Amino acid sequence: MISGRTPIQTAPRCHAGWDIDSPFDSFPLPWRQNAGLACETDVGLPVLIFADDPACERTLAGLSVLERLIIAAHEAGATAISIQQGETEPKFTALTRLKIEVHLTRDEPALHEPTLLILGNLAMQRADLERVIKKQGRLHAPGHELLPCGVATEWAGSMEASLPRRPKVEAHGVAQPVKDGLTAVQAEDALWDTMGLETDSFMDRNFNRPVGRLASRLLIHTPISPNAISVVATGIGMLSAVCFARGEAHLMILGAVLLQCSAIIDCVDGDLARMLHKESRTGKWLDLGGDQLVHLCLLAGIGMGLYRMHDLSGPWLWLGIAAALGVVLSFLTRLRAEQSERPLPQLQAWIARAANRDFSALLLILTIVEHVDWFLWLALAAVHGFWIYGEWLRQQDVIET
Repeated sequence: MISGRTPIQTAPRCHAGWDIDSPFDSFPLPWRQNAGLACETDVGLPVLIFADDPACERTLAGLSVLERLIIAAHEAGATAISIQQGETEPKFTALTRLKIEVHLTRDEPALHEPTLLILGNLAMQRADLERVIKKQGRLHAPGHELLPCGVATEWAGSMEASLPRRPKVEAHGVAQPVKDGLTAVQAEDALWDTMGLETDSFMDRNFNRPVGRLASRLLIHTPISPNAISVVATGIGMLSAVCFARGEAHLMILGAVLLQCSAIIDCVDGDLARMLHKESRTGKWLDLGGDQLVHLCLLAGIGMGLYRMHDLSGPWLWLGIAAALGVVLSFLTRLRAEQSERPLPQLQAWIARAANRDFSALLLILTIVEHVDWFLWLALAAVHGFWIYGEWLRQQDVIET
């Protein structure tokens, strides 16, 4: 939302909502309680962004440099955001959706309190802005180059003259002026590199995300939403379960390949949601519900397939059903942890460690060497071990709390 000459309302400190992640995690990361921007209450500073350079309008992964900077400032705790505009009024696509208000002006700046000054063509992220605000200093690149971002206490006729030189705050994330097409590409590449999660597994870091990012870079310029991608990933995962349930070796291999494709595609929805600031409660439930549905049907399908392969004999059908039941019990354990009014640090840490997509690759390998039965036994032990240990940790956390 954009206002003309009237001051903007104080904005609460916010940061991006939950991570839409791991369509192949049986036990995804804990989600936050609120959709979109999850707000904190820390008091920030007013922000003045100088947007007279046409480079501010260059697009970085679906949003302009200026719009990304405004969102980062809002997330970092800006109490008010003013834009010192040039000849043309900047265009925004996400601010209304995110309920971020800005004040456009061409007046000479007048600082009545410490104010964060930023050049509008600077590509940077929330974490570094938070550190600049906290230390009330001047941002500088790792090579000690001073960047056009810092806290000023008075206006000295120009932005550079007003900015302090100390204390220096070293940039840890993306912090790069966008001047032309080449620097825009470099800044966008750097932004994509930050989309991974600390809990990413070996396969995520080295295969799923790198491959999925190729699709993300294309899809981010289309109207296709992250929620639609979540639905596609779930559909492919369900098709994988059907292939396993047929009980034919070549279809099982196809099912394992489809499951790996589902894991890759499910990296895409999270990347797009975070990059475009489109995290939502609906997206979280689509992603989470799709995960659980795929895992439940997959294990039941593997049991059915092995039962058929063994001429309708053996314990395989019941093993598949038991493993599917373990998925349900594990999900309920996680739900209880998430909905608890008390913090449960041990259980949350256990969920984070257990969440990974690597077993999709394991299933593919075991399917190729014709040992899908090994995977079913492992999955049965894993899902029931998870909820039993999780419930024990939950009780320990409750007792300690």
